[in-house]
Order: sequence, then structure tokens, then C-alpha cells
Amino acid sequence: MNILKLENVSLFIENSIILKNINLEIKKCENWAIVGRNGSGKSFLLKIMGTYQYPSEGKVTIMGHKLGETNVWDLRKKIGIVSKELQKEYKENSIVSDVILSGFFSSIGIYEKPTDEMIKKKDQIINFLDLNHIKDKTFKFLMVNKKGLFIGRALVFNPDLLILDEPTSGLDIASKEEFLKYIEKLIKEGDTIVYVTHHIDEILNEIKNVLILKNGEILIKGDKNKILKNKILTKAFDINIKCKKQKGRYF
Repeated sequence: MNILKLENVSLFIENSIILKNINLEIKKCENWAIVGRNGSGKSFLLKIMGTYQYPSEGKVTIMGHKLGETNVWDLRKKIGIVSKELQKEYKENSIVSDVILSGFFSSIGIYEKPTDEMIKKKDQIINFLDLNHIKDKTFKFLMVNKKGLFIGRALVFNPDLLILDEPTSGLDIASKEEFLKYIEKLIKEGDTIVYVTHHIDEILNEIKNVLILKNGEILIKGDKNKILKNKILTKAFDINIKCKKQKGRYF
């Protein structure tokens, strides 16, 4: 079953080509990393995947529904997004439990009374992500757990697709590794994940597919072990790169 299908998708903004002829199919339980330099088009591609940007050309089908011919609000309940932009919208005195509950309302903060079912789901997510010890705290001083709770916010509707846009930005090496354990746990639960990064060391062993963007076009896509090669990465990032595989990850 296709979770997402992009056919000849292009995006033009103010006479600039942002994305050109993007073709991609993501099936249920497949996990993809999207890699590329800053300005390669990664964020705009994610906006299209998340229904927050319509393509200028081409066809986007999400869970069998064509973008532009269906209610995007219904589609968005099937797609969970974690981004640094969303995190910036919340005040530092936001309570962890409330951040997760706000996902039910697609809001920044809580302006309606949550139902018993919502509270039950929130508690299940907190248990799953091991956030019980901080559920009543503000996230002002949280680092790893702050990232984790936004995953929790994205999980409220049991999304068919979870999109993570450079989720480890701002984390030190140890905190990044701790956060990646959340992602590993989600993948093992059968979630379909698109992980966007420009750091190949963040591509977990469980993520089997890679798409590399360059100048708004797909440079290459497919099996991770065939793509994360020195020659291909050097071409993608315009700098000499030598990587090695260690315990299923590339460094």
C-alpha cells in the first residue's frame, strides 16, 4: 500500500525553480531519509508531503487521496510533523502534557477542554515515550525530552506517516544519540517515517531508503547501502567526503 506518491512534482516560486520533476513512492512501513545541502529543496518537499504546500505541477497522492481534491484537514490527521519551526511557536512555560494534548486541536496551547479519550491517549503516548517523569513540567530547560514531546504531539491521531524535519538541530552529540532512540523505537513499532537531515550519521540502521536532493532535483534514491558512497556524497555536497559504515550507520 502506498502511503505517499509524488508524480512529476515541481514547485516554482517567484520565477525560481524550487523543486523539479520529483517522483517518489513511499509504502507502508518503509522508512526514508531525505538528505541534501541547505537550499536543496528539502523543506519545501516536506511542506508538500505534509499538505502545507501545493505543487506548481504534478500529482501528489496521500493514502489514496489526491492533494487538491480532498479535505486537507482530514489528511493532516494522518500525517504527523515534527519541526523546529513548530517548537519555536510554544512558550517556554508550556506544560509537557499540554503540548501533547494540543496536537488534537492542531493549536499552539489548549483552548478547549480535552475529552476523556484525548487524556487517555495522551497518557498512553507519555508512557510509550517514557516521559512520565516530566509530564507536569515546563519544557524551558528540556533538550532531548523537548524533542521527544513534539513526537508525542505528532502521534495523537496515530498518523500513517511521520515526518521529522532536522529534529536533532541544537542537540549535542550525547543528546542526539538519546533522541535517536525515540526514532528507533517508533520504527520498531511499525511507523512509516521520513527523516530529513544533512547529517548522514543520523540515518539509523532501521532506515533502509535514502533520497538525495540537489538543486531541487533528485540526485539519486533507493537502497541506503548503494547510495551512501563516497563518490555520490561528494557530488551531493560538493566537498570531498569519505564515510565508513559502523554498526549499521554511516559516519
